[in-house]
Amino acid sequence: MSADVAYSTRRFTFAAAHRYWVDDWSPAENERVFGRLTGVHGHTYTLDVTIRGPIDPQTGMVIDLGELKRIVGETVVERFDHADLCADPLFRGRVPTTENLAVAVWELLAPKLGADRLWQVRVWEDPTLYVDYRGT
Repeated sequence: MSADVAYSTRRFTFAAAHRYWVDDWSPAENERVFGRLTGVHGHTYTLDVTIRGPIDPQTGMVIDLGELKRIVGETVVERFDHADLCADPLFRGRVPTTENLAVAVWELLAPKLGADRLWQVRVWEDPTLYVDYRGT
């Protein structure tokens, strides 16, 4: 087995809607904290999933990229694409910010890819804002 370690990243996109709202707060408090983000709006998110591991000496890869595409597609993209994030059970009790979306993606992928191999998820809300998350 090769001792060389590499980081392999694959990019995905999905479109989803959300709004920022804390149920325990008054409408005035939500408006004060979140402003126009209290209204339902959407984004075309870009998701970068990075896997860390040894380079397989036979394949020359860290992970079969087709398998990574299948897992992320079935686990994340199909779930969130054209969905209302506020209606997803993963966001009960947490505002669907880009930060919390990154955590949710990690929670979905770590059991399938292995928390030891899943190095990072990067969620881009738009070209000027992204969040990196590396688990806990």
